[in-house]
Amino acid sequence: MTAFRTLAALAAVMLALLLPGALASADEGGNIVVLSDEVTSQFPDGISFELSLQSPVPIDDVRVFYTSRGERTTAYGHLDIEATGSGAAGSFFLDTSVGGQSGVAFIPPGTTFSYSYEVTDQAGNTLTTEEKEFVYIDSRFEWDSISEGPVTVYYYGPTETRAEIILAASISATGKMSGILGLDEVEPINIMAYSNYRHMASALPPRSQSVREGLVTQGQAFTNLRVLLVLASDEGIEGITAHEIIHVLVDDAAGRAERLVPAWLNEGLAEFGNTSPSESYENALLYGIYTRRLKPLAHLSSFRGDPNDIVIAYGHSSSVVSYLIGAYGEDKISLLMDALDQRLSVDDAMMAVYGFDQHGLDTQWRSRMGLRPFAEDAAPAAPTVPSTPPPPTPALAEATPVPEPTGTPAPKEEEASRSPGCGRGGGPNANAPVEPFLLLALAGPLGLLPLRRIRRPK
Repeated sequence: MTAFRTLAALAAVMLALLLPGALASADEGGNIVVLSDEVTSQFPDGISFELSLQSPVPIDDVRVFYTSRGERTTAYGHLDIEATGSGAAGSFFLDTSVGGQSGVAFIPPGTTFSYSYEVTDQAGNTLTTEEKEFVYIDSRFEWDSISEGPVTVYYYGPTETRAEIILAASISATGKMSGILGLDEVEPINIMAYSNYRHMASALPPRSQSVREGLVTQGQAFTNLRVLLVLASDEGIEGITAHEIIHVLVDDAAGRAERLVPAWLNEGLAEFGNTSPSESYENALLYGIYTRRLKPLAHLSSFRGDPNDIVIAYGHSSSVVSYLIGAYGEDKISLLMDALDQRLSVDDAMMAVYGFDQHGLDTQWRSRMGLRPFAEDAAPAAPTVPSTPPPPTPALAEATPVPEPTGTPAPKEEEASRSPGCGRGGGPNANAPVEPFLLLALAGPLGLLPLRRIRRPK
């Protein structure tokens, strides 16, 4: 009996060496054994799942269950099965192309999937494999990665130094804003660093031709999937990365109210925590004041209009949030996010924490800037473009003066109307198209305002 047990133990060891993962997978499936499990990225078309099995009983059905990081639901697909001499082999292709057969939304490279298999044979035995993770990468390149804390930066080619800069900016912004937003822990975030715009453009969601020709994407965040795409070669990469990663943190802090965070608050917080902010927004704010293009704060739940309106909204939001935090303290921001999660209303949450709503904050800020308050629920005044900017009010006396007009015409109306906005789109299990956060730079100067960089219409 002792000899038999010894031989059985040796056989088990040999099986573990020959079939890694077999013992771990066969605990509930009778004699079903996983011989191989391979997942391959075929970006941007999709993901290939391949499974090879050993079973004395013919396999009846194999399903792969998958979900992406940040998603709350799980989807599944049936593998196409072919019998082999000792069992079966199967494959399933998840179509990730927009409008593809799977009906999924755009899935960016860097998305982390969790997946497992459920195998059933004709005798009714069922094997459920352990859950594994797979990162859907851009298969055109050979990627390396560096990590610190919750952040992993993927890069390729001679961009390791840039990747280190991106990682440092991410950790700095995360450290600063996680406390302000009341986050005890930050879940993993993947950043895909592209070495040039031509490479990155092919990895972005589909856009209209007018937008592709008029705007250059510097960075794009998919907050629900916890993925950032950034242009590593951009000189402002520190600010781009910091701004974008803060949007992920804001969504985390808002909880179930993530879709209710108004753009002015989201973008203002992203700039407040930006470790390398752009001075362009100050000029944009002055331009908006002088041309009377500022909108009531309650009208900035999302940023719409032509590129001039969008960049003005960024400057406006950045200034308002800086005022709010400066006047009432950083500690109330986490209280605001908690109240928003509980009340699911921006104005109700602000009343609970500050004692005033969006109109009240807008009135305070405009008074601080030397501007007349809007009437409640009033539409913004029609914009005008003065030939000579008026002298600044005392509150603006130390601000950067409005730049002189350039000879570059403003974008065409078609381009302006199609300028992409930012929002939260569905993940791989959603049917709605993704409208991700964008960080954009115009290919040329913007109308009368020669800004070098436009950050993330949302």
